[in-house]
Amino acid sequence: MKDVPNKGIIHCRGILNGERLIVSSPTALAKIASDNYTFIKPMAIKLLAGRVLGMGLVLTERDEHKQQRKLFLPPFAPKHIRDLYPTFWRKSREVTERMGDEIHATGAGNGVFEIGEWAARVALDIITLSTMGKDFGSVRDADAPLAKVYHTVLQPTLGHVVIAVLKNFLPARLVEALPLRSNRHQGDAYDTIRGVCRDLLREKKDQLAGHHLGGKDILSVCLRYEDIAGVDEEEVINQMTTILGAGHETISVGITWAIYMLCLHRDWQARLREEVRATLPSPDRAQESASSADVERMPLMRAFLEEVLRWYPPIPMTMREPLVDTELDGQYVPRGTRIVVPIKAINREERYWGPDAKRFSPSRWLKNDREFNPSGGVSSKYGYLSFMHGPRSCVASEFARAEMACVVSAWVGRFDLDLSDEHFRDEENMRTSNGNFSGKPLEGLYVRAQVLEGW
Repeated sequence: MKDVPNKGIIHCRGILNGERLIVSSPTALAKIASDNYTFIKPMAIKLLAGRVLGMGLVLTERDEHKQQRKLFLPPFAPKHIRDLYPTFWRKSREVTERMGDEIHATGAGNGVFEIGEWAARVALDIITLSTMGKDFGSVRDADAPLAKVYHTVLQPTLGHVVIAVLKNFLPARLVEALPLRSNRHQGDAYDTIRGVCRDLLREKKDQLAGHHLGGKDILSVCLRYEDIAGVDEEEVINQMTTILGAGHETISVGITWAIYMLCLHRDWQARLREEVRATLPSPDRAQESASSADVERMPLMRAFLEEVLRWYPPIPMTMREPLVDTELDGQYVPRGTRIVVPIKAINREERYWGPDAKRFSPSRWLKNDREFNPSGGVSSKYGYLSFMHGPRSCVASEFARAEMACVVSAWVGRFDLDLSDEHFRDEENMRTSNGNFSGKPLEGLYVRAQVLEGW
């Protein structure tokens, strides 16, 4: 975008010379975000992601999406997220203790961890506990069945890329019938994930029928709303698979990038450690928990994580296409034109963030260096798209922020964290891959962690 002179819309050609528009102007982005009935996700994206995510809130459109959003917004309201902090903190403690045990076993005082894997394991446990009230034990066991399923289907393999490309040209059912290993793995994973969701849903419904459905997990909260309890079982399963897949993957990627930036900005690592230790209970004190009020009293952590989400949005790009002929900023856009929304590039645009837009600077989210500034100084909300805006905005944005704060706080409070390979000290050397859904380190993120006493 910076190399091509433009006023917020760039015309280009994609696969087979197809029309593409790359959009970054605030007025065009506002129209795309607000007009949920005109701009939809391309079918190829839905077909690719649907096998893992299910046709839930992330992939449905128009009236169906509107109805689903109305049904599933209440469980993600701030009051319910506050109830989940003990779960977030309990799992953050557990993964920190598990890593500490592995370090102790080496006898060297430190250990090297692939942070992406550990972030995925704790994020999966948190999302299953929070949404279903079920602990699948991924932190305790890297080979836990559900963890292995997601590890298989969410890795950026060549097979997944081939399937994604083929679905742009061939009918989805034909592509999925091809004798490819990735097809088989994705099909098996889809059946396994939906089976897990179906069993848990029926168990919860039985508890509801017996008038003893308690719990603060999101599924229990959903079922206690009468208008949700009567929703078709397959639709609820679609939502569950969407929340599990999209939720744990994007949050784990956010945690991974946060640890990477802590390794690069060790001054901020020291500042956050001081703030965490002064605010949150030690993981050793099992009877105590972190709360939403505690996190709100950590402006440095909130600023740092918000800047991580700006700098490395877990979903770096999305696409839309209009159902009818339309216009953007006065430019005619034919029906079916692929519109690229380059989230990562927009998040770093000078037109929105000023001359230091291309510098990682958590301080932009602070007032007087101590008070959290939720706007970050952006000139338009469409300059910060990590959670999108309008009817397609992420319903779980506060859930994600809360979980990231708990896990990162536990790790930075307990460990000194540094890269195991100095080659990646230069961000240009850190290759990323979109995998199936998200932008993450292609070769993993290996970090040397050393236990620090005093907390």
